[in-house]
Amino acid sequence: MADPREALKKKIDELTKKLAGKDKKEAGVREMRKDLKRAQRRLRLLSPLPLDKAQERVGKLAEMLAKRLSDLTQGQKKVQANPYVRSIKKKNKSLNKLKKRLERWAKKAAAKAAPPKAAPAPAAAAAPTAPATEAPKQ
Repeated sequence: MADPREALKKKIDELTKKLAGKDKKEAGVREMRKDLKRAQRRLRLLSPLPLDKAQERVGKLAEMLAKRLSDLTQGQKKVQANPYVRSIKKKNKSLNKLKKRLERWAKKAAAKAAPPKAAPAPAAAAAPTAPATEAPKQ
């Protein structure tokens, strides 16, 4: 069976070539754009980014959102009156969750990659045992 990644890459290339010179108003263009986006999502799921690249990407997105949010809220008395503020805050919250999740994964990966520490010698073996001199209490 053919590799699904290769099939998706081929489909994406074909759709981008078809959509290259077309206007959004033309018939069938919307469906082709939907198919293109679906194929791109599937390809992204089949080939996940390495951890460091994913962390870098999430960091950039968070910075962009923070800048956009500060631009929107600057000089406004009633910040919540702007409908874009809530949506940006929600997106920022989900990005922060993703950032924390990626940091946890990085920690786990680092723990697996680190060589296991040598177990310390047991304290009982190092110190000689003293004979019990006390008589049992009655």
